[in-house]
Amino acid sequence: MIAATATCDDSNWFNFVCTAIQTKDGTGLLGPLVEHLLGAIAIFIVLYLIGRLTRMLVLWAMGRGKADRQVRTLVRNLITVTTYVVAVISALVVYGVNVAVILTAAGVGTVAIGLAFQDLLRNVLAGIWLLLEQPFRLGDTITVMDQSGAVQNITLRTTTLRTGVGELAILPNLTVFTGIVINATHYDTRRLTVGVRIPADGDLTDLMRRARAAVEEVPGIEAKPAIVFEPTLDREVPLLHCHFWVDQREQDPDAITAAVAERLWSVVETTPEAEPAAQEPGQDSVKKSSQESVKESVKESVKKSAV
Repeated sequence: MIAATATCDDSNWFNFVCTAIQTKDGTGLLGPLVEHLLGAIAIFIVLYLIGRLTRMLVLWAMGRGKADRQVRTLVRNLITVTTYVVAVISALVVYGVNVAVILTAAGVGTVAIGLAFQDLLRNVLAGIWLLLEQPFRLGDTITVMDQSGAVQNITLRTTTLRTGVGELAILPNLTVFTGIVINATHYDTRRLTVGVRIPADGDLTDLMRRARAAVEEVPGIEAKPAIVFEPTLDREVPLLHCHFWVDQREQDPDAITAAVAERLWSVVETTPEAEPAAQEPGQDSVKKSSQESVKESVKESVKKSAV
């Protein structure tokens, strides 16, 4: 309901306008109407300017603090929406609209919107939390469920990824918020692994010693954590895996991985072959027993590494 008064309000800023109109208006209604209208417009403009000034100061402070661009965008939008809501409600109150009517309409509208856009609101709230908590930033490589890629954008409703094959994956923020997120680029260093096939009849201890010496000469590998070699069996085929750490922000992981692979291949190729035994009965059985002993040593190493 709009308050209808036939007299000028002495507390209103534009009381002088109402008084001037009342002297010429025989009905006595035009003066108070203009008075309340000008007051509503004035309060809207004042609150709007205060909101803009507040937004400028907050964004300036966040810029000096090097806040994330997405967070600044979120704060700017929230301040803008709040400014308009407060300014419109205040203008309606000054104009004479009953506050109870405004609150009732706002409550009913909020409930209706909440029921109609429940999933949308949940994604928006999740997006706000992601922007404030910042479990990942733009450009980070993350994995959410079965999707992996570089973060391209974080909006209030969705998070978009560029996958390794150049596809665009659009994830609802609620899925990201409630799921397990693996951020592969959060830390500077990252562990890489290179595996090579090794001869079954070779000296495993000597091979690992020479492989370690060769890999330690590759520039760009971090000293700590130390390089780790892990012998394994793949369908009775002996393999040697080399685990090493690289600063992915300062070094090229692909180039270092290639260099490590070349060093390991060179070591394996130069592994001395077992000397052929004399042609004696049971030669095959001796060779088989030697291969079995190597495989057993690999299996023991695998068990120790697993423990």
